[in-house]
Amino acid sequence: MSSLPPALIRLCPGLDLEGREIECAAGSRWLICPRDMTMAQAEAWLDWGDSLARDLPSDAQPRQRDEDDVFDGAVADYAHRLSQWGLKLGYFRDKTDAAAFAEAIEATMLAGLAAPGLGRASGHRVHPTAGDRLPAANETVPLYLDDHGGRTMLSHRLVVARGRHLSRHLSRQLAEALDGVTDAIARSEGDHRTSLRHNTALARAAARARRLGASDMLIARQIQSATGHWSDSADPEVASDPFRAVIAPRDLVAAGDPMAVLAAETALEAGPLALVFDPQEAEAVEALAFAPRAAIHLARFFDDSSRFALDAFWETVGLWTRALDIEAAIGFSADADHARRRAAQRPLALTLAGFGEALTAQGLSLRDSAGLDYAAQIFALFEAAALETSSQLAGHLGAYDDFAAEKAERLDWLSQLTWRTGELKGHGDLKPHALDLIQSAAKRARSLGLRNSQITAIYDDPELALRLGARLGAHPVSEATTLMEAGDGVLIPTLKPCVIAGLRALGVDAYEARRHLLGSRTLHDAPHINAATLKWKGLSDFEISRLQDALLTASSLREVISPTYLDANFIRDIWGLSEAELNAPDLDLLTLMGFSADEISAADAHIFGHRDPEALKLLGEAAYNLLAPLSLKAQAALRQRLEAFTDAPDSAPFALEWDQGVPDVMKLYSLAASGGLRALSVTRADAPPDFTLDIPDMDEAPKRLAPEPVAPEPARVIEKVVERERQRTKLPDRRKGYIQKAGVGGHKVYIHTGEYEDGSLGEIFIDMHKEGAAFRSLMNNFAIAISIGLQYGVPLDEFVDAFVFTRFEPAGPVTGNDRVKSATSILDYIFRELAISYLDRDDLANADPEALNADGLGHGDRPAETPDDALPASQLISKGFARGAHTDNLVVVPFNRARKEAINPLPDAHDIEEG
Repeated sequence: MSSLPPALIRLCPGLDLEGREIECAAGSRWLICPRDMTMAQAEAWLDWGDSLARDLPSDAQPRQRDEDDVFDGAVADYAHRLSQWGLKLGYFRDKTDAAAFAEAIEATMLAGLAAPGLGRASGHRVHPTAGDRLPAANETVPLYLDDHGGRTMLSHRLVVARGRHLSRHLSRQLAEALDGVTDAIARSEGDHRTSLRHNTALARAAARARRLGASDMLIARQIQSATGHWSDSADPEVASDPFRAVIAPRDLVAAGDPMAVLAAETALEAGPLALVFDPQEAEAVEALAFAPRAAIHLARFFDDSSRFALDAFWETVGLWTRALDIEAAIGFSADADHARRRAAQRPLALTLAGFGEALTAQGLSLRDSAGLDYAAQIFALFEAAALETSSQLAGHLGAYDDFAAEKAERLDWLSQLTWRTGELKGHGDLKPHALDLIQSAAKRARSLGLRNSQITAIYDDPELALRLGARLGAHPVSEATTLMEAGDGVLIPTLKPCVIAGLRALGVDAYEARRHLLGSRTLHDAPHINAATLKWKGLSDFEISRLQDALLTASSLREVISPTYLDANFIRDIWGLSEAELNAPDLDLLTLMGFSADEISAADAHIFGHRDPEALKLLGEAAYNLLAPLSLKAQAALRQRLEAFTDAPDSAPFALEWDQGVPDVMKLYSLAASGGLRALSVTRADAPPDFTLDIPDMDEAPKRLAPEPVAPEPARVIEKVVERERQRTKLPDRRKGYIQKAGVGGHKVYIHTGEYEDGSLGEIFIDMHKEGAAFRSLMNNFAIAISIGLQYGVPLDEFVDAFVFTRFEPAGPVTGNDRVKSATSILDYIFRELAISYLDRDDLANADPEALNADGLGHGDRPAETPDDALPASQLISKGFARGAHTDNLVVVPFNRARKEAINPLPDAHDIEEG
């Protein structure tokens, strides 16, 4: 008789198993697995089993192996190891309890209800029973984006990542070049095949290797050996940098502060990086790197009638919270510091999978409040069950090390959780149960504590998602269609089961939806391009039947009506194509037949379905809301709603297209900060394999001829109104400017300017460190507006006239500025300073400029002599810093300039140029 909890028995029925031959690196292996599992899933479970740790307590007996063990016994071995260590560490009263726990873990895994993350077979850990006395874990230094040290570490991380990228790229190219040397010798014959003078192919290969950086000695040794391939070792495994979180001020990031640019660049180029807005969130995000992981498949807890197995769900959450806590004690970590932090803080990373599929199957849209409320209640119950189990474990085994120091904060979190859960609306069967569990956990935690510093989280883990067959985290269903693997291995497009169930729940005809999304997959009644029109174009019944068979797995008519499915000789006979035309990559037989682009598009839509999400509106507004992709704002709103019920923030990255860059990341950062998200990370897709830049060959570009001199015409004065389109003049990437620090009425203000190459003002930044967040953000955005105006050609004096003498607090005496001694407002001071520095408006100054040049040195004893090819001072010195007046005697003299006059080896003072 099964010892499973009654609520789980219904969800863990007998398995329909089969044996399969699995190909792996070491050869083929025979594997018993569930019949409905794909080959990719089965291979992933096999790899997971190979990564398991196999250690047991000294007094524990190994599990008896059986030839019918599923996944080569990996699942049963995992459950047995947890139960034996749990018994040793006091998690269970006796062997009977331990055996029941192992049975439940194995049953939930085989039923697809839950799965653990990929573990480590060895590594570092604080031994669970040896009583290791190790030093405390190193304190993690947080990264602050508005701190010099934090920015320095991010810059270093970015530089290292770029260096690795260049190293891999160049080493791959050099390895291919050295392999080319070997291949040039192998393809040649005769006594002179290793001679650079006689073997032209070898000479070309050696020259290419030299251009790519190979030394002549390395090339010579390669010619001598003429064996081995360098490309086999050109891409060594490089350990990626650990996941880090960088802390930034929420108000400045929401306002689009430029300081977030460094974080955006690092996130795109240097691997995983999360932007957070609180030091505690940074700790929670970074703990996910070493916390034991597992996921619970939410969709499995709904039956065909959309009933949610509430009791089975919270029991499964409690079961796997206990399992991960055992794993936190006995599992291995990548380094000693992570092992010590895991033992002390006992963080767990339990998440949900199949979230989008579960809600879609109920016909619930995450665009409306009903769907969001239901999703929030699921996560509230998830968090409540995990906290209840953690409080029970703390009462039996003790709380984590720092709970006493963090008690007030943790109890406050439980209080907030109670309030947030009570505010949820609808679905009354979930909320009361969640509230009961939270209140029970809070009551126990006040006296006994919590076992874990964190338990629940939202994250992405592709390997774990593959084994469970569902995406992890709070993601809606991204595609309505999927590929079904036929018995012969052919992948056939079909609607996802959750989509069919959801459409039926909304009263939408699932068959009509299938035709709309996947098409008819037949030429029978297609518009414009069908069996009749193709026969009229010259195709026989045999060719048409071949095309009809190909429609089942194809994605477009151009893919089908091509040399892939039509015989090459038949194409030559019918359309008279040459061999070169037949093999051309841009060959388009449909256009050659005379079909227009609109006709091809209409036939494609009928046969293969509509790919544009907007076309879902043809199925009705309810179907569109259910299946259409969420906007960025809607995704942010969903995350903000759900991570309010998890211990760690949502660390699943926002996905960017390959051609999106820093500006797009900055928009996401601003959206996250203003939308109340706890953290944000991004990932960018790789560029297409065939991506190439159209780079012109400048060496072959025609040279411009100097225009012939034209006699000047007499000047004519013509009055004419010309209306032209305004264009933004961008600043150079490396620009001049200055920073002015001052105090207005006791309030510090920093002005930072950026200039064009001619010294004119192009941008300003205003920072007031000790003011309120709203005022600082307002001044920051005001500076952005002024900068945009300047770059679109608004004269600076227009701004000066508009803002000087404005009157509001703070106002009063000005300190730190040698020309402005008082101001009626912050704006009055800013535009006085800019007018004096860039417009020579001395009338706006409060102090007399001293009789000194801008550099404070004066003119010296004689006028300066400017060499013919010297650089003007305006290209080197900020015009604003120089108060609008560059020195006449400051130039940059080029090195090694030939002089016409003779000079003495030791010139006297009159031969030395001033400045």
